[in-house]
Amino acid sequence: MLVGFFSVVGLGLAWRQAATRQAESAAERALMDPAAPDPGMTASEPVSSPSARQVTIGIYLERITALSIRDSRFAVVCDVWFSWTGAEFDPVDQLLVVDGTIDAITLLDESHDGDGHYRRYALTAEITKPFRIDHFPLDRHLLLIAFENGSLRRDELVFVPDRVNTAVSSRAAVHGYRLEEHEVVEKPHSYKTSRGEPGISPGGKTTFSQARFGIVIVRDGWGLFLKMFQALFVAVAIALLPCFIRPTHVDPRFGLGVGALFAAVANAYLVDSYVPDTGEFALADMINLLGTVTILLTLVESTLSLHLYDQCDERARSRWLDRASFAVTIVGFTMALALILIGASATP
Repeated sequence: MLVGFFSVVGLGLAWRQAATRQAESAAERALMDPAAPDPGMTASEPVSSPSARQVTIGIYLERITALSIRDSRFAVVCDVWFSWTGAEFDPVDQLLVVDGTIDAITLLDESHDGDGHYRRYALTAEITKPFRIDHFPLDRHLLLIAFENGSLRRDELVFVPDRVNTAVSSRAAVHGYRLEEHEVVEKPHSYKTSRGEPGISPGGKTTFSQARFGIVIVRDGWGLFLKMFQALFVAVAIALLPCFIRPTHVDPRFGLGVGALFAAVANAYLVDSYVPDTGEFALADMINLLGTVTILLTLVESTLSLHLYDQCDERARSRWLDRASFAVTIVGFTMALALILIGASATP
């Protein structure tokens, strides 16, 4: 029973972790692919824009001033510049940060050379992002900063990403994560409403040019993982110690397991303080559940051993059950944990 339990649980959860890692990677690629629809969002409609104003946009990320997985938000400070040819206009008039707010924007530099224009701004923004927690605390996330002009549709204005000069400062650090890669793209973004705008058919869509700057952050090392689960691993080890105690010594035999169970429950509350209140099962929840059920199995084993020892007078069989259960449980728990972590760490 123990061999089957740990094999099924380990392989099943490892497969789920690997599958969600693949889905997460595919969603990241779709968000940064101009030709792919955003996952779960309204597909963009093709818009002809040969006469639209072409505005080059570039971003230099100075700092990530806040990031909270539990509160589903992050905040940035960055330089944003615009360059274009033709008539002068204000590029930040009606400029929006999608899924966020611009807290402050300051003009730092501008130049005009005939029909050529350039403006650079310092910008502070806070962005709402529902972080996926499937692999927490071995998680990775795509931080997306997306700009739109709220009044000019894509047939009137198209952003052209400045891929050469867009960059990330070495000061843009996030505690516990490393910045792995970044990319800037332009992508059509359609809303499934005309918002009652004159000249657009009822039920029609409006499409805007969206400049997207994506930064991938990856959990840096195993430090948080070890800090979160060291108490759980010790609790599982304590729950296995009764296998070397005579079954009739019921106080230590069952007291150690019950104490370990309370420690596992307390560890689950610790994990809940890191993640938002959702119905999703994170990697951390799976490991806590694995540890809790393992401790419960040790209590069941102690009950069976006591029955054999005291009621059936099968003392040799009771000792054999204790030794075999100890070996199978410690190997099975370690194997299942390793399989789950391999699945969570699989490269997409």
